[in-house]
Amino acid sequence: MKEFDYIILGGGLSGLSLAYELNRQGCLKNNTLAILEKRKKYQKDKMWSYWDFNNNKFKSCIEKSWNFFDITYNQQSISLSCLRSPYRSINSQKFYKFIINNLNKNKNIHLIKNTKILSVKKNIITTPNQTYKTKYIFDSLIAKKEKSKMYQHFYGCEIESKKNIFNSASVQLMDFDCEQNNGLHFFYVLPFSKKRALIETTWYSKKIKEKYKYKEEISRYLLKRKISGKIKYEEIGAIPLRHFPLNDSSLNHIKIGTAGNMTRISTGYTFQAIQAFSENLAKQLKLSGTINLPLIRSFKYKFLDQILLSVIERNHKVMPKIFFHLFRNNTSKTVINFLSDRSSFIEDLKIIISMPKLIFLQNFFIFLYKSIVKTINK
Repeated sequence: MKEFDYIILGGGLSGLSLAYELNRQGCLKNNTLAILEKRKKYQKDKMWSYWDFNNNKFKSCIEKSWNFFDITYNQQSISLSCLRSPYRSINSQKFYKFIINNLNKNKNIHLIKNTKILSVKKNIITTPNQTYKTKYIFDSLIAKKEKSKMYQHFYGCEIESKKNIFNSASVQLMDFDCEQNNGLHFFYVLPFSKKRALIETTWYSKKIKEKYKYKEEISRYLLKRKISGKIKYEEIGAIPLRHFPLNDSSLNHIKIGTAGNMTRISTGYTFQAIQAFSENLAKQLKLSGTINLPLIRSFKYKFLDQILLSVIERNHKVMPKIFFHLFRNNTSKTVINFLSDRSSFIEDLKIIISMPKLIFLQNFFIFLYKSIVKTINK
């Protein structure tokens, strides 16, 4: 049996971010850390995007930043600026390399790849080749039994063209001019240059599609917009849009990442929440050597997100129009702050007022009724 002061289960975005922050704040000078990761090697598998509020610490990992973004619906487009909070994309391959190079400088840190977790019982972790004991477990793993009623699922491919066909100054955040059957659907375009862009088909629905269906959607999108070029990279994923129960978490077994409810379930954004959580947790360990579980997201965002997801589930075909008017009838600052967990009461009020009242009230009462029934049945 091997013993470490801290063990992180999963060496993805949340696990590596926490390891980096623990190391950066000096928590691992006299303490040991093991990161147990199932993959054999690290390679580019995601592009993580977010609005940056002047606190980016991974500048060398940024693929590109934009000061403008577009929303398209019914052949109309609105362009909004984000000069104070640029929209940035992190290249996962650059991120992995940066973090791992940093961690390798500390002999107290051990990244153990190609490792499958068989069981976790209190402070004992069992794998096929070894058993580990630790004081603290930071757990990013989602059990297979943890299902979600709705997913944000997507497939994207990076297209490189010989011609200048992309507007590299602006992100196409949501293009709703596409089929809306069986869920909310839009296309998302990150133009890295005039010749290269990541184009993604994104769905909010209960059922995750097979890969070939996403590729057919991308093909139709490219054909319609007369875009041609070579595919240089692909990514695919499904984000569960739900709040996970943390009842099993204790002060020495802490859920992190999506498993720790760091994903904003109305948007799928996770990157900034993970960084804030990691900084807070490392600061607590450094100052006191103990952890008081930090609040991941305030009640108001959880509540509003649940109502919004209820509307998407029952009225998904009206959502493109709702989103379009949401961005058109509010300042970009107000919407960005709301989507980034930074909105004031006045900004929340503006967002709520700009929503269609009847649909949201109906779903509010449905959500309230279900919550009461769930509480009674416990």
